[in-house]
Amino acid sequence: MSKYYTLEEIKNVRDEMSQLGERTFPQLEAEWNRTREEWKKVRVGWGKVMVEWDKTTGWKKTMAEWKEAEARYNKARDELYKAMAGWDVQLFRILFSICPEAYYIEWRGYLAIPKSEDEEWIIPVFAGDFNGVKHKAFSIWEMPKENCDEGDAKEVKDA
Repeated sequence: MSKYYTLEEIKNVRDEMSQLGERTFPQLEAEWNRTREEWKKVRVGWGKVMVEWDKTTGWKKTMAEWKEAEARYNKARDELYKAMAGWDVQLFRILFSICPEAYYIEWRGYLAIPKSEDEEWIIPVFAGDFNGVKHKAFSIWEMPKENCDEGDAKEVKDA
């Protein structure tokens, strides 16, 4: 049987988690988006060269530019993933020590923690619009157990 958590315990879990900060990586995401756009432009240019191949210059220069842009894109993506993984490790260290029954629904951007046999506490870890769901990071919600319909969730206003 799982342990069920009270609102006071959930507030403590939430307060510990909130010290990590909201799960956003604006600088890394901006760099990733910038390099992705650059890579797309170079790729389009490379595609044009392949169509208009010139026997004297060939396509080696454009291919080198494309590979360089791809390398910058991959580096930015890897830095973003590393930051996300670091945040996850910190989050799970907190959860394992104070709330081992919690589980993370990443595709929805929140944690679920047992409240009762039929309900769970939900704590969003993202702010703003995440995968089409409007979140306020570290607010506390109640939701029927094993339910992924946010329409059935109710925010705990005095939390």
